[in-house]
Amino acid sequence: MTLVLLITLSTSVLAQSPMSWYFGKRASISFGNTITVLNNNSITTPEGCAVLGGPQNSVRLFCNGDQLWDGSGTIINGCSNLNGSMNSSQASVIYSPKNSDSIYVFVTDQYNGSNGLSYSSLDGANSIYATRVNVPLLTNATEKITLTRHCDYRSQWLITHEWNSNAFYAYIIGDKGFEPDPVITHSGSVHNGNTLNKKGCMKVNIDGDKLALVKMYDGTLELFKFDNVHGKLSDPILISGIPDAYGVEFDKVGNIVYVSTASGQIFQYSIINWNYNDINASKQVISSQPELLGSLQLGPDFKVYVSRDNALYLGRIESPYILGTGCAYNSTAVYLGGNRCEAGLPQMFYTRNNYNFEGGKVCLGDTSFFELSGDTARLDSAKWIFGKNPVLGTAMGFTSEYLFTTKEVFEIKCILYHCDTTDTLINYQEILGPPNANLGIDTSYCINDIKDLFAGVAEDYLWDDSSTMDIRVITEPGIYWVRITNQCGEDSDTVEIKNIYPIPPIGLPPDTAICFGDSIILDAGNDSLINVWQSMDTSRYYTVNSANYYSLMITDYYNCVAVDNFNLTINYPPEIDLGEDSTLCIGKELTFNGSTHGDYLWQNGSVSNSMPVKEAGVYFVEVTNECGTAMDSCEIFYEDCDQIIWVPNAFTPNGDGNNDAFLPYINNVDFYNIVIFNRWGKLVFESSNNTIGWDGNYNGKKSVEGVYTWRIKYTNFTGENFTKFGYVVLYR
Repeated sequence: MTLVLLITLSTSVLAQSPMSWYFGKRASISFGNTITVLNNNSITTPEGCAVLGGPQNSVRLFCNGDQLWDGSGTIINGCSNLNGSMNSSQASVIYSPKNSDSIYVFVTDQYNGSNGLSYSSLDGANSIYATRVNVPLLTNATEKITLTRHCDYRSQWLITHEWNSNAFYAYIIGDKGFEPDPVITHSGSVHNGNTLNKKGCMKVNIDGDKLALVKMYDGTLELFKFDNVHGKLSDPILISGIPDAYGVEFDKVGNIVYVSTASGQIFQYSIINWNYNDINASKQVISSQPELLGSLQLGPDFKVYVSRDNALYLGRIESPYILGTGCAYNSTAVYLGGNRCEAGLPQMFYTRNNYNFEGGKVCLGDTSFFELSGDTARLDSAKWIFGKNPVLGTAMGFTSEYLFTTKEVFEIKCILYHCDTTDTLINYQEILGPPNANLGIDTSYCINDIKDLFAGVAEDYLWDDSSTMDIRVITEPGIYWVRITNQCGEDSDTVEIKNIYPIPPIGLPPDTAICFGDSIILDAGNDSLINVWQSMDTSRYYTVNSANYYSLMITDYYNCVAVDNFNLTINYPPEIDLGEDSTLCIGKELTFNGSTHGDYLWQNGSVSNSMPVKEAGVYFVEVTNECGTAMDSCEIFYEDCDQIIWVPNAFTPNGDGNNDAFLPYINNVDFYNIVIFNRWGKLVFESSNNTIGWDGNYNGKKSVEGVYTWRIKYTNFTGENFTKFGYVVLYR
């Protein structure tokens, strides 16, 4: 059996949390209505990474523990050698306090490193360089680091764990910046032994009251309660039997925990009941594949994303709030556009108001009751405000009531006082009377303008045909009635649909083509109807002679309307031009090509639109289409053309404009190639263009005076090949 946990709570992503992710081997995606592959990340990181979001889903900063970049991929000044490591499970987090210009970048060293946890800071107004770099915080920290909101909704807790200890360190980042003195809690197991126990991730649920972490070598999941007022942890529960544990994540509600492993499994645990036996017994294997799975991250769509090492796809748990395999793990949920995952994903941070109250609907004359839901023990007090402009009344307490005296929708506010601050909840209360059934007046319809009957706003409906929908579909004339009810009473109404008229007859001809200069007359078809052409002409007959779409709207006595369209295409008489009579060298060929539309007939009976010319003679073509006929002729003569190759024996490339290039004169050849060698046989020039000569330079430098040999190869129009040799003298 699949158990679905349906709990509605107001949740939002912190404004600076990344809506675009950079991770893995140049992978980058953006969250919106759909997930978009960006392909704008030029950075590779094998494990942990952090992104600070910017405006319109942009990336403001990106860190892999070793270096810090801006969104364009430029390393921030001073941040090219941070004390973290790209091989740390949670290499970095980035946070900027709500009412501060500072940005804090926290990094953790890898499990066999010695730097632990350190931070750097930037001026948010000019974040192109760091104001402080590599400030040590906890040199013997593990790779585990995460953020969660403080109870006051303005500050954040930065949490890490000490190595060779059972101590958690919780630092406050608030309006006054980062407070380096931590709250230290000794709770749960000691993190020691094999240094791979430094690896593995740590997360806090959205509510900020539960923390989960994994130790990789021991294969354990450890769960804690977290007091986000004082930064303390308590009530530890240790779950074992999770080989190679790496990633950890809560569902949106915080009732389910997921663990991924480097050996390819995803485990699910229910933590609804906070005791070891129930949690351990709830273990479910969601997936088991022979691959390395890395970080788990709750996305802005509240689905859990799974990083699959060296894979082209991100995995995703589609419904993480469902217990069992019904949570639907999809290993190929997001294609990365040819880039690849590695083990890390950037963390996201959420805020949620745990408190809520229900609005609703109450009948006029009844009292409205309101009760604040959530952990009210954490609240100092609550104030209710009934109505807006004007305020009708106020009350104090976690429950309240009010008697509204008019039928309308009223705004209800509840102001919560806690953590030395206030939060405001808003909901609405609708005061109802009995429903009002109104089917309108008796009427008639055109068949293409039928409006289905709507009975009015109510909770229950009963129509004359026993249907119970809020809409009654009209198909024929008749008498229709409805009875509607809500919690405050009932009402009924009847209407007669007298006639349903057909649309007037209309029928423009099929789309057609005419010749240029011709015209066609369109007939609307009925003098007794109102005809309106697209030009607003209202005559029955309409003459058209240009290419266009023409529309006609006809209205009859009952104001029923019909519309039709007609498309006219214009064709033109053919045009053909074979050119002037001309003389070709023997062996030279050409082709007459016709581009006009029509049927071709050449002097030799060919009907192709082209004619090859290989011999002397008169060439004649006739082209006919539906709009006319065109004819042309051309006479071709052939003569025996001598190939002319004249090569100068000297040139002076001194820039005086006279004889500056060595350029043979070539005429009546089909192919030509020249190469020139210096006295040592080195090729200094080559060309197959008989209009380009040698300027006396080689590789951009002037060649020395002296004798240079040349070789010319050419082919005449009959296909015969020739080769000539000679020399030329270069003078300067």
